[in-house]
Amino acid sequence: MARFQAAPIFGSGMVLQRGKNIFVFGTGEEGVVIRAEFCGFMTSCTVTKGVWKVIFPPMGACRHMNMTLTDTETGEFVYFSNVAIGEVWLAGGQDNMGKELCDCAGGEDIVENDTADDIRYFKFPKRTRFDESHEEDIENAEWTTFSDKESARHWSAAAYFCAKELSASLDVTVGIIGCSWNDTSIASWMDRNYSRGGAAVYFDEVESGAKQETDDKAMAEYEQYLTYQAEWNKRSTAYSAANPNATAGEISEACAESNYSEPQLDPHSPGVLFDSMISFAAPYTLGGVLWYQGEADASHPYAYYTMMTQLITNWRDVWGDDKLPFIIGQLPMYAGVIPDDESWCIIREAQMRTFDTIRNTGIVVLVDINEHGEASAASKQIVGHRFAMQALDMVYGGYDGAFAPSIKNAIWRGDTVELQFEHAQGGFKTVGDPEKCFEICGADGVYHSAYVDISGERIFVSSEDMPDPCGVRYLWNNCEEVSIFSSFGLPLAPFRISKLYRTGDIYDDSIGNGRKFGNRA
Repeated sequence: MARFQAAPIFGSGMVLQRGKNIFVFGTGEEGVVIRAEFCGFMTSCTVTKGVWKVIFPPMGACRHMNMTLTDTETGEFVYFSNVAIGEVWLAGGQDNMGKELCDCAGGEDIVENDTADDIRYFKFPKRTRFDESHEEDIENAEWTTFSDKESARHWSAAAYFCAKELSASLDVTVGIIGCSWNDTSIASWMDRNYSRGGAAVYFDEVESGAKQETDDKAMAEYEQYLTYQAEWNKRSTAYSAANPNATAGEISEACAESNYSEPQLDPHSPGVLFDSMISFAAPYTLGGVLWYQGEADASHPYAYYTMMTQLITNWRDVWGDDKLPFIIGQLPMYAGVIPDDESWCIIREAQMRTFDTIRNTGIVVLVDINEHGEASAASKQIVGHRFAMQALDMVYGGYDGAFAPSIKNAIWRGDTVELQFEHAQGGFKTVGDPEKCFEICGADGVYHSAYVDISGERIFVSSEDMPDPCGVRYLWNNCEEVSIFSSFGLPLAPFRISKLYRTGDIYDDSIGNGRKFGNRA
């Protein structure tokens, strides 16, 4: 048996990140000296406390290279062929990122007829460390190319379309590391040590409710949970197909409650997927992260900003890259939730606030592309294109119109509110009636319909019944036809703004707290 092993993410056909130090790492027996050779460079390290890591210097893009790792004492070696240096992005999140090419609109035709020879994909298996096959499945995972049609069918559709555009624009090989799991909370992807406040409550809830029982019993409970959920999913899918306009409450009433009280071994539990997936990917050198998630945290929306910022800090630390780019996919519109529930609106706001306050982040506004009653829209070409636009603009030197317009400031002029925006150069285009998307309120916080006047890059909002307005909100609902777009065709991002409170006033480190207003000023 070899005295050292490279981490499973390294293999023939892999893509390594250009322009940054390249980390190659793994495990081994104490004291083994490993020599690494790649692209004319040679370096070495010693296994210490069971792990090892070598560092190659930054290199330019290239293809068809080989890497050799050698045990200097025994001469045993590991050989990786067809290695490319290009751009590497990790695609993470839940259903919206996880939807596969074979399930997206036109996906099967794309798989059969598209040519994407310069894209490679490493898909982490959906296993947790509690699964007996976890280690074996991770070790057997491999980098695949689009010519492997059976594998390509199961690539993330959004990540594929983004990678295809990046590869064509940059003329480099693009590698995607797929780390997604349906219905998972952002807390599933975090290290427990990075949770505090609202994020820590997620971990505390599971830990305080955990039973002191054997691993066998816990696994049996998990299997029962999976069986129940699979049966419920079949019932709810059939009901939704027969009743396409049904809300989440109507689906639950017709199909019985979904069992969301996950046992501790469930992959949706806090920290589980960080342990079983992310910890196996880090610190593989990345160009950035594509993150598309949020709907699973609708029960605790006021905690989302804290969790998102903690996740970014967590991942940047484990990757050893304080400037690691994060591009966040903002939640789309969705008719399948309770009509008067603000949870998705608050999460969209938290995602935008993360973009506003955390450096080297982007945000992809997607409120215009969702399908009624479908949280994970089948059309992913637009999603992938907008992720690529953001990456090309913030990482690779500029892309006109990559950012959707978003609220910048409000000027309170008596009975009229003047709204000013970022990324609104060229003014706005309207579709339908923009007034139905705006609401205005007084000091009592009760919102009313508003009169809207769009002038160039500014929007004026007023109401005859509101002599002293205190707040304005736009698209503050779960499902509405989008009416205002930038000159480049991107939708105006949803917002609420008030002269009574600052943004931070509506968030609390404990779950469930929050005010009625937010101010982005």
